[in-house]
Amino acid sequence: MAANTAIPDPWDRAQIKPSPIDRTWRNDRDPTRRRATFGTLYPTQEVTLEKPGDLHTKLPLRFETTKRRSVPGVRLRLLAPKIIFSETDFRECQFHRRDAQGESRVSGLTFKDCSLSGCMLGGTLFYRVTFESCKFDRCDFGGAKFDECQFVNCVFKECTAENASFAVTEIDPTAFLKGMPPPLYNYKNPLPEGEPTADQVAADWVEVRRKIAAQLLRSNIEIYNSFNSDRGLFELKRAELTARIQALRPESLKDLARWPLRATRIAVSSLVLHATKGGTSLSRLVLAAALAISVYASLLSHSHVTFLSQDCHLNSFERSLVLQQLARATSLFLAVGYTAFSGDAFATVLLTAAASLGLFWYALVADVIIHRVYR
Repeated sequence: MAANTAIPDPWDRAQIKPSPIDRTWRNDRDPTRRRATFGTLYPTQEVTLEKPGDLHTKLPLRFETTKRRSVPGVRLRLLAPKIIFSETDFRECQFHRRDAQGESRVSGLTFKDCSLSGCMLGGTLFYRVTFESCKFDRCDFGGAKFDECQFVNCVFKECTAENASFAVTEIDPTAFLKGMPPPLYNYKNPLPEGEPTADQVAADWVEVRRKIAAQLLRSNIEIYNSFNSDRGLFELKRAELTARIQALRPESLKDLARWPLRATRIAVSSLVLHATKGGTSLSRLVLAAALAISVYASLLSHSHVTFLSQDCHLNSFERSLVLQQLARATSLFLAVGYTAFSGDAFATVLLTAAASLGLFWYALVADVIIHRVYR
């Protein structure tokens, strides 16, 4: 007798089965290639949770081995606030609660240690919803609104969030944007005629990421989360820099003539961005200063430069002499005692370049300090 290989229905583990949805839409799966959920089947069954106790009667039971609950392919109509989903794996689900105006709104829920794969969160207002230690894989946030929500220690992978908005919401901008690459995984097969190519989508996604970064920055500023605000500012500046690089391609002779200047400005902006983490951190500048001073001390020791008429050559590595040499290098880097150094014409050029680098370092430090004072 042939073995029975049929996959068991997970909803056999629920006391109350999902109810069928009256289909009012044309497609049976997500037709939009720009979404992470492209090709995902729309749920045809619905589960309505009217009170917290419905978790135990209307959802499949937890597995005895993993103690986790699996919820596949349903639309969750969430009427009751204060429902806590914990250790639950949602697959190809939708979350919503239609109000009298036909708007989809989910409020007052908590998701703890949940995984969401191929889920559709777009087009819904999430109000005071908390996601804690959750994993989002190929989920679509497009058009979703998050108001007074929290994303705590969440991980995102290959999700999309075009036209999503965030207000008074705590979320790590770096983690969110890291998991929002262009959906090029939907553009590998031959495309129907007239659809944008993968290259066009990748170019469009530069502006999509810039808009999302601006939303995340503003949202974290509204709740005075300085850590996420700093990350948001860095991500916004990085997105803006990427947009400038994309626009660098010359399209006329006039643009070609300006290209070297524009490229130089972008290179300087990139240096400033990464040296200060978008104007939010002094740690890299302090490290850069320490390295520069060490290099200056070595160069002075192998040169014929004098400081206050004393040769800067280091004859031994006695502690007092090494400290003295580091003090000279610090004076040169900070451009405090520049006039005390002297040498031939070549040495003067090097001294001037070294002091100029120090002045540039001052400007970067001032930028970070101003940001911290006025943030």
